[in-house]
Formats: sequence, structure tokens, C-alpha cells
Amino acid sequence: MTGLLLTSAELGALPKLNVYVDETGDRGLGHNASPFFAMTALMVPAEDDWTVRYTAGGLRTLIHGNRPNVSTPLHWVDHFKKKHPERRLYAARSLAQMPSAKVAHVIVPKSSARSYGGLADGVRFYNYTARLLLERVAHAAKQWEGGPRLAIVRLGTVKGMDHSDTAGYLDWVRSGRVETWNVPWEHIKWPPAWLNTEWDGIQLADVHAGLLNAALTGAQTDTACADNLLLCKHQLHRAPTGRLLGYGVKVLGDCRFVTERSWWLKWSVA
Repeated sequence: MTGLLLTSAELGALPKLNVYVDETGDRGLGHNASPFFAMTALMVPAEDDWTVRYTAGGLRTLIHGNRPNVSTPLHWVDHFKKKHPERRLYAARSLAQMPSAKVAHVIVPKSSARSYGGLADGVRFYNYTARLLLERVAHAAKQWEGGPRLAIVRLGTVKGMDHSDTAGYLDWVRSGRVETWNVPWEHIKWPPAWLNTEWDGIQLADVHAGLLNAALTGAQTDTACADNLLLCKHQLHRAPTGRLLGYGVKVLGDCRFVTERSWWLKWSVA
């Protein structure tokens, strides 16, 4: 591979990075809506994808035991309720032990989203959040420790969404119709795919997003609500300089929604 830009053949020959995406919160802006919406990407080198199956299988066994529904997909809202703190702890510990995994989050506080007129539409809200997340995936793939990779992105399907619309919007963005500040889109194999929760990686992305949800729904002064999230902080994608904000954690709008929480400094320090 020569030069700064890789040819199509060189990109295709890069080692693969499996990326699994899911979300937490809703896209509504009304008074009964969740206070934030977030999307999470779990990134795992293809040669280590066995750790995804191993971890998801172990957590399903923890939840379902030897019952006939042992293969039922994991869902944070169904299987990791607040009344089961031990499950949340086991999940965080299991995810934290995936040695080569990296994670990125995009967080959209609703207080900020209301100031962006276009986000009043739920489809645009989702599309724009997905764009911000995939921008970070592209950078992570290019900057991956050990050398650049080609990301294979799989996102969890969202009920009632026409994902062909999202794919069209993302293709419009990556084609250069809008400025994306040197995002290396070529490091994502196109197009991404939307798949159901039968995929182990999407189940684990859902659990990562759930840990984030538990931390963000706690009071700003509550440190304990982020204890499980902090167990996975070593997996956060960071800039080569070590910076987290804007890289592994992107907040649309007022960053203080996250940075003024009592656990932020612990989360942000590598």
C-alpha cells in the first residue's frame, strides 16, 4: 500500500472490522419523550469476532439458564431491568473482557435537539445521528491500532423505519454532497446493512447502549449509576492524542449534558 490514499483494491485487501450498532432512548421531542437519544457502535476485529459469540452466548445462558428460550435474543429493556442489578454488573464485566473491542457513542440531548429544526422529524433525527456515529466508525477503522481496517457495519433495525431512506441519505453524505471534514468514508464497506437482533453483535451493542442509558438517566451528582459503564471505559475509541470527546463520545449540542456529570472525569481519562 502506497501513498496517503488507498486504491479500491488496497482497501478491499485491508483486514476487516466488524461493527455492530444499536440505539437507546426515543426520537421524540415531546414532553413525554426520553431526555436523550443515543446510538452505540461496538467494533471488533473480524479475527476476534468469536468473542462476540462467546460473550453473547454466555449472557443469554445467564439470563435464560437451561430453559427452552435460551436462544432468545438479549434486550436491555427486557432482561437487564433496574431490579436486576446483578445482571447489569455481569453484563458490564463480560463486555469489558472482550480484549480487542472498541466502542463509540453519539449522544443527543433532547434539550439540544429542539434547537435543530430538522430534528423534529424522527426520520431525519435517526439519519443524522447515524451519520455522526458512522463518521466516528470511519475514523476508528482508519486509525485502528496495528493498521487501518475496512469496517463492515451492521445496524439493528428500528420498527417503523424505512432504512433504505437512511442508506440513501448516508450515500448522499459520503458522496461529497455536504462537507464532512475529511471523514475517511472509504474505510466503511458500502452499503451498511440493517439486521434484526438475532445477530449476537447487535445484542451486545444494545447492552452497551443500555449501560450508557443507566448512567445518563441518573442524577448528575450520582456516581454509582455509572459504575457499570466505567468498567468498559478502556474500550472507548479515542483520538491518537487520547482525546475522548468528539471521538469515542460525541454529544450533539450542549456537551455539559454529559461533561457536568460526576462520573465524567473518570470516564474521560484513559
